[in-house]
Amino acid sequence: MKFLAAALAGAVIVAFPVQATNLPLNAGWQDDTLDAVGSPTENSPWTFTISSSAWLSVVDCCISGDTYTLSGDVTGVTTFYAGSASDVQASGSYGSYWTDASYSKLAQLLAPGSYSFSITGDGVGGIPAGLGVRLDSAAVPEAATWALMLVGFGGIGVALRRSQRTTVSFA
Repeated sequence: MKFLAAALAGAVIVAFPVQATNLPLNAGWQDDTLDAVGSPTENSPWTFTISSSAWLSVVDCCISGDTYTLSGDVTGVTTFYAGSASDVQASGSYGSYWTDASYSKLAQLLAPGSYSFSITGDGVGGIPAGLGVRLDSAAVPEAATWALMLVGFGGIGVALRRSQRTTVSFA
C-alpha cells in the first residue's frame, strides 16, 4: 500500500502557470535579465493591453553583443543600429544603450489590443545578460496641428478655385 501511494505521488505532476509580468505604458525602461541561453528571461512572459497604438522597445545593455528574440503575440529579433538621440527610447536608464550601435535593439509599433510575449537571448556577451523593455504611447498630433493642417488645405482649395482657367481651342 505504501508503494502504491508513493508511486501515485510521484506520478502526479502539477503544472502551475508561469506568472506574467505586466509591462506598464509610458513608465520608461523596465529591467529584465537572461540567466540561460535559449531560456526565457526572468520577467517573461510580458503582458499588456493598449487602447491606442504604442511602441514596444527592447535594448541590450551592459555588455554589447547579445541579441534577443521575442515570441508570442509579438515576434522579432533585436538588431544592431544606432538609435536617434531624439527617440523617446534615448531617455532614462537605458538611453545611452539605445543610441549606441554596438548594442542590439528593437522597436515595433503595435496596434490596440492585448499582448503576451517572451524574450530569449543568445548570451554572446555573457550570462547573466541584462536588457531593458519599455512601452510608449505613439505620438498623436495635437489639436492645434490638425487645425493648422486643415486651414492649409482650405487655403489651397480656395487658391485653386480662384485661379483663372485658361481654355485652349484647336479650331
